Amino acid sequence: MRSAAKPSPRARNGKRTVPGLRPYPATIGLTVDRSLEVIPDEALLGCLLTLADPEVDGDVLALRLLAAHGSLGEAVAAASVGNLPGGVASDGHAVVRFQAVVELAARLVRPSLERHPVFVAHDSLVAYSRLRAACSTVQALRLLFLDDRRHLIADEIHQTGTFGDVAIYVREIMVRALQMEARGLVIVHSGPDDDPPNPAGARTSCADIQQAGKFLGVELVEYLLVGRRSYCTIIQEPADARVGRRPSPVASDSGPSPDRKR
Repeated sequence: MRSAAKPSPRARNGKRTVPGLRPYPATIGLTVDRSLEVIPDEALLGCLLTLADPEVDGDVLALRLLAAHGSLGEAVAAASVGNLPGGVASDGHAVVRFQAVVELAARLVRPSLERHPVFVAHDSLVAYSRLRAACSTVQALRLLFLDDRRHLIADEIHQTGTFGDVAIYVREIMVRALQMEARGLVIVHSGPDDDPPNPAGARTSCADIQQAGKFLGVELVEYLLVGRRSYCTIIQEPADARVGRRPSPVASDSGPSPDRKR
C-alpha cells in the first residue's frame, strides 16, 4: 500500500536519502483522531525508529530495514535482536523499545490461549510461540502448561542452548509439568535461523516425552519447531483427532502402554 503523503521535511532537506526509494513521513500528520490503519508499514516502522532514537531519520531507516528483511514483522524481529540499520544509537535503548513491541504483541495473543483449547486456537499458539522466540539469538526450549481443558495456565523458558543446539532432558520436563499440576504440555523448540531446528533429534525426544506423559497423566499435546520464517510440528496426528481428548489416569503397576506407531 503506497502512501499519498508528502516526503518528510528531513527527506526534502536531503539528509540521508536512499536513491530510488521514496521516504515516508514518520510522524507528520499523526493525530489521535486519525486511524493508524491507513498508515503504510514504512511510516509505522519509521515512527518506531524515531521514537527509539529521535536523532535519526526514521523515514529512511525504515525503508532500509524493510528492504533488508522483507516485511514489517521480520523487520521488527530483526530490530529486537539488534539488527538495526546504521545511524541508530548503539546504546541498546532502541533495541529495548523494539523488544517491548514484540512483548506487547505476545501478551495480546496470549489471552486467546487462556480462553480456548490450543487446538481451537492453533494459529494463536503458533503466533505466540514465534513471538516468544523472536528476540532470541540462540536455540531455546519453551514449555506451555495446559489444564484438563487444554487451556494455557503458564509458560516458561525451560532451557537455552547455543546457536546450533539445545539440550532436552525428559525427566526435568516431566517433573516441572507435575509441579505446575499440568494435564497437557506443549513444547516449543525455537532457533534463530529462518528455518526451524533440525527435527531429527526432536523426534526421539518427542517419543520419550509422550511415553513418560502416558505414565504420569500429562499428554504431550503439541511439539513445535519454530524458525523466524517457518515452523513445523513433530506430532503427525491431525489436530481434530485430538480435540477433547483427555489424558489417561496415572498408569497402574502394569506400566505404560507402548506408543502408537505413526
